[in-house]
Amino acid sequence: MTLKEKFTQTVLGKTDGKRDPSLDNIRFILILLVVFAHLLEICRPFIETGIDYGGGLIYGRGVIYKTIYSFHMPLFVFLFGCNVRFSPKRIFFRWVIPYAVFQTLYTVFAVHVLQDQLRMQYTTPYWLLWYMLACIFYQLILPLIDVGSKRGEIAVLVLSFAAALFMGYDKTVGYYLSLSRFWVFLPWFVMGYYCRKHAILEKLQSKTLLRRIVTAVSAVMAAVSVVYMYHAYPKNLLLYGSAPYADIGCSAWLRVWVFLLAFSWLCLLFVGVRPLLRRNLFLITMIGQNTWPIFLAHGFAVKIAPIWFEDLLQTPAGVLLYTCGILIIAGNPLFRRIVDGISLSWLEKIAEKLLCDRKV
Repeated sequence: MTLKEKFTQTVLGKTDGKRDPSLDNIRFILILLVVFAHLLEICRPFIETGIDYGGGLIYGRGVIYKTIYSFHMPLFVFLFGCNVRFSPKRIFFRWVIPYAVFQTLYTVFAVHVLQDQLRMQYTTPYWLLWYMLACIFYQLILPLIDVGSKRGEIAVLVLSFAAALFMGYDKTVGYYLSLSRFWVFLPWFVMGYYCRKHAILEKLQSKTLLRRIVTAVSAVMAAVSVVYMYHAYPKNLLLYGSAPYADIGCSAWLRVWVFLLAFSWLCLLFVGVRPLLRRNLFLITMIGQNTWPIFLAHGFAVKIAPIWFEDLLQTPAGVLLYTCGILIIAGNPLFRRIVDGISLSWLEKIAEKLLCDRKV
C-alpha cells in the first residue's frame, strides 16, 4: 500500500466505490464558493456598495459575490434533489434534531461570543441554517411531487416555478420558517429530483452533439450573467431569495432573469464541466464527500474571522487562503465524526436498536 493510499484510508477515509466522483468534485466547487462568499459577506463595504475606492478592487469583490450568489445555492438545492429519498426516520434524526442542535449552538455563539442581541427560538433559522429548514420541508413534500406520470411532473415543475415567482408578491413571506427561500428554490429541488428519476443528465452526456450545444450556450449565458452583475448590480436580497419584491424594489421578471442565469450555470457545470471531473481528484474529491460538516461548522469560523484574522481578510488572496483552511480542516471524515456526534445523529442507531429489540 502506497503512502497516498494509507493517508486516504486513515485520515480521509475510504472512497465509496458506488459514489460518482464527478458529483463529489462539483460539491467541492460549490462548497468552496459557499465559504468564500460567506467570508466576503462579512466585509460589508465590499458587498453592499460596489463603490470603487481604488483600482476597481472593491467593486470587483461585489461582482464576484453577486455572481456566486446568483447560482451556488440553486445548484446545491438541485444536487439535494438529485440524491433525496423520503424517510421520516431520516428526516427526524438527520435533519430535525441536528437543526435544533445547531440553531442552539449558533444562537449561544452569537450571544456570548459575538455579543449579538438574539433570543433562543427555532422558527427563524440563524443565518445559514435556513438551508436545513428548507430541506426538511422539501423532504416532507416529496410524496406530493413524486407523481406517476410525466404530464403530472411537468405540471408540478411549472407550478413550482409559478409559486417561486408569485410568492414574491406576498409581503408576509420572509425569513420566518425560511418560507421565502423554500418557495424561491423549490423549482431547483423539483428539477433535481426529476433529473435523477429520469437520468436526464446521463442521457445528455451520451449525446455528444447535444452536450456540446448545451455547453456552448450555457457558457455564453454564464458570461452574460457576470456582465449583468457588473452593470445591473442587483440587490443582494433578490439573490438570497429571502424577501418580497416590495422590499427589493423589483418585479417578478427580474427573478425570471436570475433563474435563467442560474440555469445556465447549472447546465455549464453539470453538462459541460462534469465530464472533465470523472476522475478521483484525491483531496478535492474527499472534501466533496464531506461538504455537510463544512456547511454546518464553517459559520463559526466565518463569524470569528473579523475578530481573529482581520488583517488576513483584507485581500481576496487572504480570503481564499482562509477558505482553503476551513475546507481542509472541516472537510474530512475525522471532523465529520465530530460533527455527527455534536448533531446527535447517533441517536438514529440507538432508536434502530431499540426498535429491533422490541420486535425480537
